[in-house]
Amino acid sequence: MVDFGFDIKHLFPQPIIRVQPHSLRPKITQLQHHHCSLTGNPQRRHLTLPSCQLSQILDVMGKLSADAQGLRHPVTTADKLTADQVVYLMADEAAGHWAITGLLKVGTKDLFLFDQEGCCRRANQTPAILDFYVHESRQRCGQGKLLFEWMLEQQGWSARKCSVDRPSKKLLAFMGKHYGLVRTIPQGNNFVLYEGFFDGPITKCNTVRELQATSRFRSQSLARDQTQLSIRNGAHSGHFRRAIANQESELKTSLHGRRRNEPRTFASTTCIQGSRGRSSDHN
Repeated sequence: MVDFGFDIKHLFPQPIIRVQPHSLRPKITQLQHHHCSLTGNPQRRHLTLPSCQLSQILDVMGKLSADAQGLRHPVTTADKLTADQVVYLMADEAAGHWAITGLLKVGTKDLFLFDQEGCCRRANQTPAILDFYVHESRQRCGQGKLLFEWMLEQQGWSARKCSVDRPSKKLLAFMGKHYGLVRTIPQGNNFVLYEGFFDGPITKCNTVRELQATSRFRSQSLARDQTQLSIRNGAHSGHFRRAIANQESELKTSLHGRRRNEPRTFASTTCIQGSRGRSSDHN
């Protein structure tokens, strides 16, 4: 669990709350009231608004999540939260006071993806799991499953239809244990999809612009294939040149022999004789 220097009980009317960007922006009336409170009572200057407290919680939990996953920079911060993203915070009072125990950040993405057959598909407003962290003191006791299930119900999603951005080994194990999601569909980006994701109305890429937009997903594999092909071509370039030269030589020989064996027509003989005659006249 994670403790803060302020009481979080008033932030949690229930064990799991939903935080969006507008929750982090204090209202003007709140600011005015807070300013009057501080000027009237100097002993309360350490107090902060609920929106500021939520921002602090997001920053601290995002940092802990990044440390647990070995990331250099947090995925979740108050400043980076966008309008199409939601953070679910979980807390309890098992230690005798309210403390934060988990964080789950989700959102929607417009992605170009590849299905099982390798066909490119455009998936708009794709459900995406962006960050998931449960404090070490609450792991392996059902807290993560409770938080994830609450999110699915609130969002109206199913686990099979969720894409997962840069999942950790723990998150992959979590999806396999609780939802039976093990078989993945390889992608060219950092998202992980599970079999069954494409069961439903997902648009296939048809236009040139859409197909070009997917090239960045295959750039690495294409570059690797081209490098290997260049190496093979360089190793066998002498053999290929000799083979092509032999084919050209055989073709010339065949054409020359065919011309010698073909009977000359009267018109061609006359033209030849006439040309000889004209040449002798010039001489």
